[in-house]
Amino acid sequence: MRNSIAALALGAASVAPALAQESFFPIWGEEAAARGYTLPKPYGFSISYMDMSNPVKVHSIDLAGHPVLDAIEVDAPDAEFEGYNVTARGDVWILPFWSVYGILGYTSGDSTATIRSLGCDVDNVTSTGNPLQDAINKGLCATVDGLGGAAVGAPFALDLHGGTYGAGTTLAGGIGNWFALVDMNYTYTDLSIIDGDIKTFVAAPRVGYRWEFDGGRELRLFAGAMYQKVDQSLSGNLSDLGLPDPIGDAINGLAPDGKFYVEQSGTSRWNTVVGAQYALSRDWEVLLESGFGARRTSFISVSRRFG
Repeated sequence: MRNSIAALALGAASVAPALAQESFFPIWGEEAAARGYTLPKPYGFSISYMDMSNPVKVHSIDLAGHPVLDAIEVDAPDAEFEGYNVTARGDVWILPFWSVYGILGYTSGDSTATIRSLGCDVDNVTSTGNPLQDAINKGLCATVDGLGGAAVGAPFALDLHGGTYGAGTTLAGGIGNWFALVDMNYTYTDLSIIDGDIKTFVAAPRVGYRWEFDGGRELRLFAGAMYQKVDQSLSGNLSDLGLPDPIGDAINGLAPDGKFYVEQSGTSRWNTVVGAQYALSRDWEVLLESGFGARRTSFISVSRRFG
């Protein structure tokens, strides 16, 4: 999942008078200003909110805590993530065309798949070394297999909540009032309700056009794409899944402390984005963006620049 969008600070040429540089950053800032480039203030802080919906591929679901659980196979290959994140970001423009930033935030959402089948293969029941116990376990496996039809169509839902942190970089430039940029970031979400983590890499190219007004006000319209690679490793208690009865009672009765392990990732790597940013002054900016396609996003950010 994407947790930040770089504010669209431009390196586009402008006829505005060059402003004296008061900060060490960006390096070569005075040279760029002398050539007629309007540069953003070097330091920034922003608060953003993103609402998102993303299809997810479930690669594996494993159960553990009892020999019978080892033999249970759950097929729920397709899931949908619905959630949001709130992030704070601090950035600095190192060079007139290159900035780096850090991200700290919170992610909350639900990943819900529909169970297509649930069965138990008696040949895969782990041996205990006790022939009597093994026979009992195989009988229990056969019972679970017979009840598996009750789980078909039931949701396999996971609550995903936790702190998010990461880092990113932006490359930007322009000719006249046209601009282009590429924003890349990597974030890690440490889940708190269930065990596991979410690793996300984002690369987002943009192109757009800008209009300058008096008082440092500026409007920027842009379009582009977002590449997002999301990997999720999740685990937790089987009792928290809320599987339908009687299969839920049977599994929880086998192992009240049973665990599940899930590996999944986002399936839609690319989507289209359009947006607008309005600078109220050289200090304050507001950005709105929407993403379309299989992955849908709505994003808003308020930024304050310094230096």
